[in-house]
Amino acid sequence: MNQSAYGKPFKTIREQRELLESRGMTVPDDAAAERWLDSVGYYRLSGYWYPFRVRSQPANSAPVIEDRFQPGTSFQQILDLYEFDRILKLLVLDAIERIEVAMRVRVGHTLGRHGAFAHTDPNALSTEFVGVSDPSRPPAHAGWLDSAHAKWLRKVGQEQDRSKEEFVKHFKHKYGGPLPVWVVTEILDFGGLSRLYEGLKQRDRDDIAASFDLKDNSGAGHGAALVSWMKNLNYIRNTCAHHSRLWNRNIDVQLSYRHLSAIADLQHAASPATTKRVYASLAVLAYLLNHVSPGSNLTTDVLGHIRSGLAAMNRSEAEMGCPPGWVNEILWA
Repeated sequence: MNQSAYGKPFKTIREQRELLESRGMTVPDDAAAERWLDSVGYYRLSGYWYPFRVRSQPANSAPVIEDRFQPGTSFQQILDLYEFDRILKLLVLDAIERIEVAMRVRVGHTLGRHGAFAHTDPNALSTEFVGVSDPSRPPAHAGWLDSAHAKWLRKVGQEQDRSKEEFVKHFKHKYGGPLPVWVVTEILDFGGLSRLYEGLKQRDRDDIAASFDLKDNSGAGHGAALVSWMKNLNYIRNTCAHHSRLWNRNIDVQLSYRHLSAIADLQHAASPATTKRVYASLAVLAYLLNHVSPGSNLTTDVLGHIRSGLAAMNRSEAEMGCPPGWVNEILWA
């Protein structure tokens, strides 16, 4: 692969501020701008000033994003957008926390019906997760050691060893040995929980999906849809937890149109414009919250923040993937 040498020189905070001004950004308060650049960082903020850069269209070629800003662009506009996104991520993390806690309980309870240590029993899990049909047989056992289940178990062992939770210490002291599944689900991160849910037998996945009122056209629990939703929400959660930009982000782990279309309240979100941006994920969160935490104001808080925040900055809701008329959907009522 051809690589070009990186030749950009180091710039002090003051030089970074001066560079922005030289490219056409208005900076009313030099000291305040430099404090922001010093505490948040030039490159983190650059994602928020990207939409303010001049776009030109040379003849017979692709659009070009130039290194200068549109007339009237101010540093305060960038800060307003950054603060809008920061609050949005806090609301999203609050919502995901409620979904995650409910999933912990339901996965642990559902799998626990097969035994306290069903998460270690290949016969209680899907063949796809286990990798082989009968790991107890010597040739098959060698294959199982490289399976997704075996790798997941090794990670669980590491999580158990380093956990400082009092309930884990108590269990180790009183019983020793491995933790039962309903305790294991309390120490998993969201990715590990999502992977375990995907590794359940289809009947168990469907039962859990039905508990969220997530059903297919036949009225059965739609476990395949919830697997997809968990992967997407894990991606969204990591984006928020790592303080990355969410507002107009291109979503790498997108939701399936087919799964969204199966739910009446989500059919309006089943399009490329909604799933490639954060709106479809917000709609899924709202749907799940309405079944997990029906007394919560989170859905109305998210709606209000998007509507008032973007209007105050004169930004389009379409930048987040919001479809026309989305606020009138019963999902947000």
